[in-house]
Amino acid sequence: MSKISHILLPDPVVVPTGTKLNDTVQLMKKNRIGSALVCKNCRLTGIISVEDVMQRVANKVNLDVPVDEIMHSPELTIDVEKWLIDAIIMFDRCKASHIAVVEHGEKVGIIRVDDILHTYRFNAECQTICKSRRNNETKRKGN
Repeated sequence: MSKISHILLPDPVVVPTGTKLNDTVQLMKKNRIGSALVCKNCRLTGIISVEDVMQRVANKVNLDVPVDEIMHSPELTIDVEKWLIDAIIMFDRCKASHIAVVEHGEKVGIIRVDDILHTYRFNAECQTICKSRRNNETKRKGN
């Protein structure tokens, strides 16, 4: 099992608290990313994701609101030395798509559900399990 440090996206896009949602969306679009970290005085205060933005747009809310009004709370952080299983559990419990990665309380990156799926997709053990399951399903259909 891998550690968070092996798959995190370093140097995440960061916006200060008070940044307008529209400006944050433009920054996310420019960088082709699905989330940004929100910080105040260099300390992580939250994370904003495409899902947060879509919910705002669906509710026809003004995009001039500060990003702080819709960001996820800072509890969605995980230490860089934790195991991927810890992130999987957090993703499941929080129903999030992005989690900020910290080291000694300082932001160091971000991890996405897609990163974990991609890691396991190319993991030899997972491929063997998937192949075995497909073979078993094929045998059952053949009977």
